[in-house]
Amino acid sequence: MRLFKSSEYAIRCLVFMATSDCELCPVTRLSAELNIPYKFLGRLMGRLREAGFVESVRGANGGYRIAQPLEAIRLEQIVDSVEGLESYDRCILGFERCDEDNPCPMHEFWSGPKESIQRMMADVTLAQMVKSDGKKIS
Repeated sequence: MRLFKSSEYAIRCLVFMATSDCELCPVTRLSAELNIPYKFLGRLMGRLREAGFVESVRGANGGYRIAQPLEAIRLEQIVDSVEGLESYDRCILGFERCDEDNPCPMHEFWSGPKESIQRMMADVTLAQMVKSDGKKIS
């Protein structure tokens, strides 16, 4: 399983902002520091703002800052705000209907890991990501 680019970038931005010494992070800095395309990042930050994770300050010295306590922002919410959670709840083989009554050939093998991934996404907070030993974001 791999996150879509939009989720990868959103997580990297939020972790960077949470660990940065800047009060406000302009999109130009986020783009340069994290090697994320500027145009894409502008739209992404708009989605994060609409979801209430960041707030923006306009002007020459403006930028973005995290708008909620880090403990209140969960991985599941970040992913849902930028790409949705549908792809993490679908059949691994792409069948429209795949359940206990109508399983695909991978159903019995995939249902356990899928539930673990969903649980992890619901449990992990931005605060935990910031405190983790894995600090690579760019």
